[in-house]
Amino acid sequence: MSRRVRAIGMRFANLSERKNIPYSYEVLKNDKVLNAFAAPGGPVFVTTKLMETTSNDAELAYVLGHETAHIDHKHIVKAVEKQQKVSLGVGILGAIFGYNDNSIFNVFSNVAFTVWNQGYSRDQESDADNQGVEWMSELGFDPQAAVTMLKKLDTGGGGGLDKYLSSHPDPKAREKAVLKQIDEDRLEDVAHKAGGPSLSARNLPAFQGVSKDFAKDPYEPISSSGITNSDVPMIIAVPNGSYKVVLVAVRPFAEWADAQIQVSGSKTTLKRDGRSIRLNTNSRSAKLNGDNRTMSVPAQIYQGSLYAPIGDVAAGVGGTVGWNASRHGVEVKVGDKSTFWTLND
Repeated sequence: MSRRVRAIGMRFANLSERKNIPYSYEVLKNDKVLNAFAAPGGPVFVTTKLMETTSNDAELAYVLGHETAHIDHKHIVKAVEKQQKVSLGVGILGAIFGYNDNSIFNVFSNVAFTVWNQGYSRDQESDADNQGVEWMSELGFDPQAAVTMLKKLDTGGGGGLDKYLSSHPDPKAREKAVLKQIDEDRLEDVAHKAGGPSLSARNLPAFQGVSKDFAKDPYEPISSSGITNSDVPMIIAVPNGSYKVVLVAVRPFAEWADAQIQVSGSKTTLKRDGRSIRLNTNSRSAKLNGDNRTMSVPAQIYQGSLYAPIGDVAAGVGGTVGWNASRHGVEVKVGDKSTFWTLND
């Protein structure tokens, strides 16, 4: 859940004008309260209850875009300053992440109490809706998903947001406002130009700025002919200087190759027939068959799945990768299995 939230959330962080904000997106284990919350400084939290309530990536995108807009437009800062005239500093983040300081905790408690019990103003809530729906359309998500998600947030639906929404425009009024915005701003057309309208992030073009470790050029999806049951793109290509590096989705590839996979923190290990490779997320360092190896680009999370250079991963399970110039793609062989992927220009 966390990987999915981060992958979608960072798309909105990339659109925010507050480039100095260290946005983060996390899931809180709470199966009773249907809620999302933006905290001072950049953290956005969603509960597991909300995650389980969303039917698709676009509905989740509406929530994350809405909460990101609260931070981008400084709504939480303005709400607390108006109510308590407190100074919001880095101590707020310390309170969120567990620093044991009573004064810091009291400040954060006041912030949380103010926003939870009184909420944002109606204008701020409408502003966050407007910005979030505009953003999700620019990213290619179907803006109509904002309406379906608002229906789920309706206080009559037993979602647990009755108190939180008490000072907000009621969900039905928000639905009407969003529908009007979609129509007047032709947001379906906006989403179409961005590769949508789509309910799934997997069907949309990758966005720039996923990681500072990768080049700024967009990722290039690659069509696959041998593996079709993956929920993520099987392989992607990333620019690396004057050439591109083909990366493979590690877990589905391991399953296809009948390899064992173990994940421990940031380390992922694949084993098959006495061969192995250990990858470190966000690092070029790997251990291939017991020897240290520096890969051409880092192993990296993309759309919720770990990717690494296909040559290294294949070698780690006793396989080989070859380039077929006439077919403009890569041939992969592991044991008695083989597949071919075409590189799209």
